[in-house]
Amino acid sequence: MNQTLRAIDIRWWAPARLRYPGTALCVVLALAGSFLANHYGAPALVLVLLLGSGFASQASDTRLQPGVAFCSRQVLRIGIAFLGARIGVEQLLTVGSLPLLMVLTCVPITIGSALLLGRWLGLPTLQSLVAGVAVAICGVSAAIAVAAVIPQGKLEDRRLLGVVVGVTALGTLSMLALPPLFLSLGYTDSQTGLLLGASIHDVAQAAGAGYLVSDTAGDISTLTKLLRVALLAPLVLLLGAMLNRNNAGKAEHPWFLLGFVALFAINSLGWLPEQLRDALTTASKACLLVTMAALGMRTSLSSLIAQGWRPLALLAMLSTLLVITAMTSMATFSL
Repeated sequence: MNQTLRAIDIRWWAPARLRYPGTALCVVLALAGSFLANHYGAPALVLVLLLGSGFASQASDTRLQPGVAFCSRQVLRIGIAFLGARIGVEQLLTVGSLPLLMVLTCVPITIGSALLLGRWLGLPTLQSLVAGVAVAICGVSAAIAVAAVIPQGKLEDRRLLGVVVGVTALGTLSMLALPPLFLSLGYTDSQTGLLLGASIHDVAQAAGAGYLVSDTAGDISTLTKLLRVALLAPLVLLLGAMLNRNNAGKAEHPWFLLGFVALFAINSLGWLPEQLRDALTTASKACLLVTMAALGMRTSLSSLIAQGWRPLALLAMLSTLLVITAMTSMATFSL
């Protein structure tokens, strides 16, 4: 009996005690960032990221390292699994074929262009891939989801962080600049909502930009954006299989995606109770905030600056390309 308890202690409690200091700090930073976001209206992910960066010098402390590493990897995967609870395909039944055709055109073009432009700019292929998926689908959540299936050590934290910071900034800029741009070009409220949903990175940003125009534009923008988000599940599964195919002996199999797909399917079928869905969505957001704190701690500002102008240039070109592709595909499929 004593030997059994000792084995349990070694297997479970010993790692938990080792991870506690770093994990506790990441949780505190996530709570602080959420508090500031609620009071000042700034994006919580960005604030938590900045707070984490302020503690970058402490990340080298051996007492904090196990917990910070745990939050940047395992907690991330839990959050991605729970993310499936807020994604469903029911929106396919409430919108016509035009948004779906636009999304199925814009997403692969954006991701393919990311790989080509990234090579032209001399950026690592995996960084370009993460940037392309972030712009094409749903910003920070998509970037983190793809990063979670990349074999450990293949993508530096500072490069992921560069994508997270850049896509958040460009998404905010798009939310402010695109509505007046589309209206000035003579698009109707419905067309404007369709274009906003097809081209803005984050769900909240796309919805907010649409409702700045009108309720009709907001509804269509949200539904179109959710169609893009719905592609996250199959895409991450495909990328996980491809990226780990040549590392079968030492790959970290993305079992957390089974949870993601299960929740995605249950939610799509309407079998997920609303209270449970809300709880899982909240838990997913909390996990992503904790992960952002850990990533901020593991990457210093100097390392971000050292990346130069190329990562931001890639994101800017992809964002511009996505807007142009959305406008072109809408004109084409409306004929």
